[in-house]
Amino acid sequence: MGPLPSLVPLVALAPDLVPPRVWLDRLALLVPGGKATRWLLLADLVCLVVLGRAAPWPLVGVPIAVGVGFVALNLVGMAVTDFYLGLALFHLAVGVTTAAVFRRARWVGVTLVALALALGVVT
Repeated sequence: MGPLPSLVPLVALAPDLVPPRVWLDRLALLVPGGKATRWLLLADLVCLVVLGRAAPWPLVGVPIAVGVGFVALNLVGMAVTDFYLGLALFHLAVGVTTAAVFRRARWVGVTLVALALALGVVT
């Protein structure tokens, strides 16, 4: 006998094995709309540029910060498997990182977090 008889019960129980993304419905309040997400991505870019300019060599730090941000956005998107929820978490992560690392202008990161949460609730 091949593996087919052992897979039949798993296929029959598959809808019961994976919850129907209930956790995503609970986090829907944090996900901003499409236009708000575009503006928040620009705010993320500003935060990443601020972080890059704080490096000892700003000409090298800015492209590295933007590149690391791009990779982080892709990793968050792959980990969460929902594009808009990944973007919302990325906005929050960039804001918290900027507020924690860049002490002279902590307000930039705090503003991004507040804006991401407010736009998530409003839109």
